[in-house]
Amino acid sequence: MALLQTIMGINRAFLEQRRSLRENVRFPAWIDLGDGALHDCTVLDVSENGARIMIAKPAKLPDELHLVLSGNGTRRRCRLAWRSDEEAGLQYLGPLDRKSGESLL
Repeated sequence: MALLQTIMGINRAFLEQRRSLRENVRFPAWIDLGDGALHDCTVLDVSENGARIMIAKPAKLPDELHLVLSGNGTRRRCRLAWRSDEEAGLQYLGPLDRKSGESLL
């Protein structure tokens, strides 16, 4: 890899460094901060290890949260990996948790 960078003059910061490929999905979801409310977000892409979301106020996200993926309560426990003005990157901390019977509405 270092040889390729030298030959092509590529800065390492611009090379893909993710462990798994991301898939563009763009679907509605919710963030559970543990405060009794669900906060709307949009999942922009997903990978084996995490997701990128668009949310109104990413600055207010805590270090750990639950990403609620469906109306029946399917969720992932996540760690905040990064945030920008309108987006946040999440790293999955556990397996998919399916909680049937719960309603988000």
